[in-house]
Amino acid sequence: ARGESERRVESLPKLIEDAGTLALIGARENEITVSFDLDPRADLVLADRVQIQQVLVNLIRNAIDVLSEGGPRRELDITTRMLGNNMVEVTVADTGSGIAPQVMTQLFQPFVTTKSKGMGLGLSICRTIVEAHGGKISANPRAGGGTVFRFTLRVAKREEHSLAQ
Repeated sequence: ARGESERRVESLPKLIEDAGTLALIGARENEITVSFDLDPRADLVLADRVQIQQVLVNLIRNAIDVLSEGGPRRELDITTRMLGNNMVEVTVADTGSGIAPQVMTQLFQPFVTTKSKGMGLGLSICRTIVEAHGGKISANPRAGGGTVFRFTLRVAKREEHSLAQ
């Protein structure tokens, strides 16, 4: 359901921290190295906290699932950076097995999945949420192996800071 989102000024690092608390369960047990590189300028965004955390949890859990399958490098990198157009980019990059090119083009369509037990709705829901926030989401192969997911959010304008909780 595309319910109305409750957009407020939110701290992006706090959203990432809160989502990571839930999503990173099992990372240490599976010997996955997680790194964060958060741009201090990419702080306040206009977002529905619960919806953006849902996007983050989904992307991070997908990466953990792939990395838990094994491989010589098990690295998950979560980064933010300020873009020049009042947008912030969030990146979730893994060193997993990657995604086949024919699947990559359909990845955000409903019922497309690479998981044996997946329904194929997670990334479709992520796309709906990100686009409802005025952003874009994409996936690309990572140099050296793996996948990079990127999505953008709008920076909160100074006059919107009064909406902060």
